[in-house]
Amino acid sequence: MKRSNLLSNHIQMISSTSPSLLNGFVDWSILADPSTIETCRQSLKDDGVMLLPNFVTPAGITHLKEEILSCPHNESTQHYTPYQDQGDFEKYPASHPRNYKLHSSASFVGRKSLETTTKVQCISMYNDERVIDFLSKVLGHKLYRSKDENGSVYSYRITSNHNPPWHFDESHYTMILYLQSSESGGEFEYVPWCRPTRSVDDEDGHDIINKILIEKDNNDDLIQQVQPQDGMLLFFAGAHTFHRAAPIQGNTARIGLVFTFSEDKTFRNSDDVKSSNQWDPADF
Repeated sequence: MKRSNLLSNHIQMISSTSPSLLNGFVDWSILADPSTIETCRQSLKDDGVMLLPNFVTPAGITHLKEEILSCPHNESTQHYTPYQDQGDFEKYPASHPRNYKLHSSASFVGRKSLETTTKVQCISMYNDERVIDFLSKVLGHKLYRSKDENGSVYSYRITSNHNPPWHFDESHYTMILYLQSSESGGEFEYVPWCRPTRSVDDEDGHDIINKILIEKDNNDDLIQQVQPQDGMLLFFAGAHTFHRAAPIQGNTARIGLVFTFSEDKTFRNSDDVKSSNQWDPADF
């Protein structure tokens, strides 16, 4: 597997030296730097992901993680396709990649639960205009927050007993804030820009599922890998990128805070995707 070379000296320098703002939770000055925008734009285009190390400060990591851990979480165990649904057996045979099913397990805290916390820090960060303005500048066009009641903002907690699967996101773009690393494993693995459209009928999407999950040939040239660091911001085109969090080893869970965005200002996840993920115990 290739390890993405995205931690540019420029971004590392800004991340480590800029003063933290907004109660010390995140380093907003990173987002205001024009050269950072250009570096991130090029990284997203060439490598398929954009990384900002040390965006969340140690104090921010502590407070955001405490808020997440204060919420009830849902242990989700499901079987679904890489499109996070139950397949299409009318249009495709059972053996077709469109109908290939995986076992998925993870622990989630959805938006509904995060909205009940005293300070709603996770939701406040998602709603902060500086975040979406920066991401829109990186993309070169307007981005919108998801309208989904749970899938717009959620946290995952992955232990060594969990099995996070390969999948495509239904929302256009995904941002992850990494708040706690495991002893080993848990890398972000992905095949960048491998599905030109968001359609479940996209043949390029079928082809990558076949290569990665069914044929299981040597895919070292296809799969890219990022080793997340606590405090890192990762942003990518989730709908166009086949991806997963690799399984972890050890007793420490990996914790991430996920924000989703769309090019459609009315976007909500489909009922199939909501049912497959079971993001929040408030729904069950």
